[in-house]
Amino acid sequence: MTFDTKAALCLAQKPVLLWLPRLMLAAMFIESGVDKLWHWTTYLQDAAAHGIPLAPLSLALAVSVEILGSAALLAGVCLTPALLALAVYTLSVNFFYFDFWAMVEPASLMARKEFLKNIAVAGGLLSGFALTLRTHKREAKA
Repeated sequence: MTFDTKAALCLAQKPVLLWLPRLMLAAMFIESGVDKLWHWTTYLQDAAAHGIPLAPLSLALAVSVEILGSAALLAGVCLTPALLALAVYTLSVNFFYFDFWAMVEPASLMARKEFLKNIAVAGGLLSGFALTLRTHKREAKA
């Protein structure tokens, strides 16, 4: 049995298969951004406790990236910058919140799992970023 590249490419062009992964990624960021708005004081105290510089401004920026980035993913507009912004945000959060190397068990175990999950999410976002860049280059050549 051989892999049919043309069939796979045709399947990948279906709108639902292009939109569903973006919906799955956006759900995580929308929930997080809305939760930060609803529990602003708690998140602000947590950010300050983790040594986040300019905690109120950083928290406002985090909410903006999460909600606006998710909206862009769902609407299919400004995908390239939205994917990159969400990836950079996700990776930066890792180093402030999930510094498992500086923790002791059992906290380090949970932090390591969150750290690796975020690495995977950022990898998915960067894959989408690379694909949108590739698509834009092909469209520019045509």
